[in-house]
Amino acid sequence: MKSIYIKYIFVFTTLLILGCESMVDNLNENPNQLTLDDVDPGLFLNGAELSNINTQLGAYSRMAGYYSGQLIGFEQVEQERFLYNVTNTTFGWDGYQSVITPMREMRRRTTDNPFYQGISKVMEAHLIGTYASLFGDIPYSEAVSDVEEPKFDDQRAVFDALQILLQDAIDDLESASGSVIIEDYIFDGNRIKWLESAWTLKARYYMHTKQYDLAYTAAQNGISSNGNSMMFNPLDIPGENSTKNKFYIVLSGTPNTGTGNSYLVQLLDNSSGISRNNAKTDETARLGYYTIDPSSPNANLGIANELEPQPLITYQENLLILAEAGARTQSFATGLGHLNQLRTFLNTGAFLNTNFSSEPFTYDAYVASDFDAGGMENMDNIDPDRALLREIIEERYVSGFTTFMPFDDARRLKKSDMDVAVPFPLNVPTATQNVERFLYPEDEILSNLMAPVDPGLYSVTEVNQ
Repeated sequence: MKSIYIKYIFVFTTLLILGCESMVDNLNENPNQLTLDDVDPGLFLNGAELSNINTQLGAYSRMAGYYSGQLIGFEQVEQERFLYNVTNTTFGWDGYQSVITPMREMRRRTTDNPFYQGISKVMEAHLIGTYASLFGDIPYSEAVSDVEEPKFDDQRAVFDALQILLQDAIDDLESASGSVIIEDYIFDGNRIKWLESAWTLKARYYMHTKQYDLAYTAAQNGISSNGNSMMFNPLDIPGENSTKNKFYIVLSGTPNTGTGNSYLVQLLDNSSGISRNNAKTDETARLGYYTIDPSSPNANLGIANELEPQPLITYQENLLILAEAGARTQSFATGLGHLNQLRTFLNTGAFLNTNFSSEPFTYDAYVASDFDAGGMENMDNIDPDRALLREIIEERYVSGFTTFMPFDDARRLKKSDMDVAVPFPLNVPTATQNVERFLYPEDEILSNLMAPVDPGLYSVTEVNQ
């Protein structure tokens, strides 16, 4: 963290020194020399948004897919990651500098604009929440400040702080009607979409901490339609590959990651021994859409197509939070109702692109008897409430592909809810443990005396104990 802070000070102090040099030398001001304060604070937003997208959809997302049985790394770096052969040098916390720093600078300078205030807080909560989930204890309360060696806060304390931050963001966004922002890559200045994303993010973090009643309440205000989902929409810029779909970028460089015959693929494949297809569910189209073939990068027409949007915070996630949290804290009927809301959406085919929307798919509504002993969703005769939860969690596993939701759920559920957890394979045949967290970045360990001894990949984080 110390190195990140120094980089920030160097970059911005350099601008200030250059802008003030003429004053020190008693020379006339040069109108072509800019200081930090000459830059409209709204111009910090797009760069921070793109940096956050890179964190959320980059290497960490693929690694979460490896460790939850959804993706396979076939060669070189991706295979090493797939086989748990990672070190502290594999990881980095660039987001503190590229997301949190500009968002706090923007917030400092837009105190009279609640829209900017709200967006900056949602962005901060999104990045820090992802880091806390993946790494456990992290610097936060003293991070990106004048504290050169910030302490590591407890994971649960970080999530508690983010709930406060998100509530502040919601209050800002609710009062921001009429406020103007100059650019916004993600939502193009749509206040309601930012507001709903803040609520869904609150619900996501309450799920992490198993506060299911609070998660259900928050999700009721969350993303209300597929069109309001937070997505990365790739740009088709001639000669520029970095703006494309993140899977496409990896595959077009070194094609060494894909779905292969992963556990996810087996769930969707009607011919496998663990298929989730049944009389009310046909996953043919989704299997095709989700398939990532590293041998023919340009032939991927689905989720890894060069201009295919990628999910960050979605309507599907919100409905599935309502379904699981509702089933846990409200009633069987409540959980089933929200699950069927999702199935109604899936049955429109709106989650597919035009390359797969004509392929077979069916998601008919379930009824309570489907979860009774001997029903199509309870052939092993467990309690109907547990059978419903199992189906909801399996749907979270499938619908959450390319997001962190399956990895988060696998760690959250296997401790206290073994009978409803989605199983996922150990990538290394000789391994006896699943990955519980990512390793602290080496840069942080070397530069911050407050960094603890890294507990390792298999150490359970606080919220998952």
